Amino acid sequence: MKKSMKAGALLVAGVFALSGCGSSDDGSKAASESSPSATATPTPTLAVGQSQYTPEELEAALQAVKADQGLSGEIANQEMLSPLLQEAPDALAGVTITPEKCDVLATTDIAGILESANMAMLMLTATDMLMIASHPDESVMEKQFADNSLLLEECAQFQMEAAGQVMTASIEPVDATTDAEQTQAFRTAITAGEEVTESTQLSVVSGTTNIQITLNGPEGGASMSKAEDLANALLAELAK
Repeated sequence: MKKSMKAGALLVAGVFALSGCGSSDDGSKAASESSPSATATPTPTLAVGQSQYTPEELEAALQAVKADQGLSGEIANQEMLSPLLQEAPDALAGVTITPEKCDVLATTDIAGILESANMAMLMLTATDMLMIASHPDESVMEKQFADNSLLLEECAQFQMEAAGQVMTASIEPVDATTDAEQTQAFRTAITAGEEVTESTQLSVVSGTTNIQITLNGPEGGASMSKAEDLANALLAELAK
């Protein structure tokens, strides 16, 4: 479990560079800010993510969904994740990304984000996982939207270099739908020499809350409908 948790901790950090939560509402948001008639419309109250959830609330929600869905994987709470999350910024510090415009890590305060977020993780299988993060406000999500728009539109392929090893990464969007305000899924392939590592990630955002489901392996996309159902179940549990 310790090895899996460490992989999950590194995933959390990577989420802020490669997560699939790009905003599809940027245009409508800008219009509402500039239009007097639009701003007169009350903003609906969020059922999930109106404020930051406590670590205990996140763990309880995962426990409830795990029991309801008949899952058997282990849950890592905030206390278990914290020591591993502290290692994530250092692990990413030695990674160089080219072209430079694709290095959104350079403008992301990974340490600050991890320190202020409350998190919990559920291992779905030995390699697949569900991570939930709750932030103090929505500003983290807003930056993610901008970063992901850049990655998906202009950085479909880029290189990463770490410890003298050069890896090529490609990312492409995948169709997905959930009950959240924002839903996006994408597929990533990382090539190092002759080895290719593939994963599919579903990301949903509601207010301050971000749910990430990562499915590793070439067949990950085949389980997208199950991931969507699981995300919806967790959203419903948080809304109670």
